[in-house]
Amino acid sequence: MLVNTKYGKIEGITEGECLVFKGVPFAQPPIGENRFKKPLPLKPWEGIYKADKYSAHAMQGPKRGGFYDKEFYSDPRFDTPESEDCLYLNIWIPKGRCKTGENLPVAVYVHGGAFLGGAGSNLPFVCSRICERGIIIVTINYRLGALGFLCHPLIRAEGENAAGGNFGLWDQLEAFKWVKENIREFGGDSSNITVFGQSAGAMSLQALALTEQMQGLCNKMILQSGGGYKNPLGKLRTIKEAQEIGELFFEELEIDTKRCMTDKSYEKNALKKLYTIPEDLLMMKVGKVIGRSFNEKKCMPFVPVIDGELFKESMDMLMDKGKQLKIPYILGCNGDDLTTEAISEKAPENNPMHLANIEYAKRTGGYVYYFDRKLPGDEAGAFHSAELWYVFGSLDYCWRPFEKSDYELSDKIITYWTNFMKSGNPNEPYGGEDVWEECGKTGNYITFK
Repeated sequence: MLVNTKYGKIEGITEGECLVFKGVPFAQPPIGENRFKKPLPLKPWEGIYKADKYSAHAMQGPKRGGFYDKEFYSDPRFDTPESEDCLYLNIWIPKGRCKTGENLPVAVYVHGGAFLGGAGSNLPFVCSRICERGIIIVTINYRLGALGFLCHPLIRAEGENAAGGNFGLWDQLEAFKWVKENIREFGGDSSNITVFGQSAGAMSLQALALTEQMQGLCNKMILQSGGGYKNPLGKLRTIKEAQEIGELFFEELEIDTKRCMTDKSYEKNALKKLYTIPEDLLMMKVGKVIGRSFNEKKCMPFVPVIDGELFKESMDMLMDKGKQLKIPYILGCNGDDLTTEAISEKAPENNPMHLANIEYAKRTGGYVYYFDRKLPGDEAGAFHSAELWYVFGSLDYCWRPFEKSDYELSDKIITYWTNFMKSGNPNEPYGGEDVWEECGKTGNYITFK
């Protein structure tokens, strides 16, 4: 199946009941002198682009192993190489409906991973179950770690910001723009786009919902385990705080940033080194910075920052001023999520993330869920990211001994999510009656277990 995009012809492949376009570029490769810069718009190509395999994922530094390695990274079918050339997306379309005029609802997914890991091609993001409900699903990559969020005056952009930063968020914006411009040719409705994400993906979207740049790029949003008013998972970092992490990075590169401020010749050579150091050596240095950040600074190393361009104030201050997009929201968290470790009684009313979700919904009229299914196979419970298998309906790809009730719960959640993607109301027509009320009006939420 050939599709004419704004940039050239593209050919996808059939997988089951879906037509899939894998590894579709949405920006120029952020390599060489484009490293540590905003993404540049894609250039047109000649001929037919074969979108038949996933692209490389963003550079991610040393593998950490452990619980999540088994949970999401143990299937070699979903292994992809690492590369700085990572700005690609994947599109899943109901078979037979990839044509202009179909006007299918569109949903764009932003993966999590602490702004350090993950990819749009990871398990459990097999999108066929959602796609079969008449939704076009797009999953995206974006730059991570230092390549996505380094902040320091040495990489400032003249006339734009004081210290760079937020490149990963600009990547996301560029992907959303690509979808807005091209999805009609794939059968999508460019006026009906939901963006949804989990963990760092949800934090990204909540932040972007407060920016002018996100206006018009979506009209619904789902925030899974990463949203909330006075978000306990994280906040925008100040430039001062971010520059301290940046200094660790330049120390590892043996670049004297103070000398750069006074010696233009030295600064020129330092920048040349910054843009030409091989990516494998660069990531070795990044790995050391990650370790030092957790050990010395007791914080996540590379996160979104109040850069003076995308963000001029904190998220809470912007929310207090009513700057968030005036669109429908779903947000929620899990019973054994990241903020529950210090809680003796893990009830929703004691869960900091759940309470933050409730407060956010009261300001937006959003819907709040609480996922409390204790997954079978171990004692991890309803852990951070557990809901992903259910949201995407990809339980068959998981090692866990799921039961009939798990498949029924997944079907229920997919129905709510796809109803919302279609209309902004998760209830209709599921079950013949509304069962999930807007938290902002009633204070109610729904529990999945």
